[in-house]
Amino acid sequence: MVLKRIGEYIHTPIRTIKVVVDIEDIFKPPLPIESFVKIYGAAPEPPRYRVISIEVVTCVEDKAPVLVTECGGCPKFVRRYKGYVCCRRNLV
Repeated sequence: MVLKRIGEYIHTPIRTIKVVVDIEDIFKPPLPIESFVKIYGAAPEPPRYRVISIEVVTCVEDKAPVLVTECGGCPKFVRRYKGYVCCRRNLV
């Protein structure tokens, strides 16, 4: 995991995962876009398929994967900046 430590802040990179969802068949599992293209041999076309971007980071507190939107509830969260989540090192 790549972490840049500058002073009292920790900058964690955001990972974006693109997932393809079949709107017409609820029993088909969502697939990462790379797997979809490999299996079906073509890019997903609307309106049947939707491409959803999921942004994930590794929490510096417990090393668990979390959605970027969940970071807003953390008291150490400062802001999102240029593909990174900026958090305070300590809550002093």
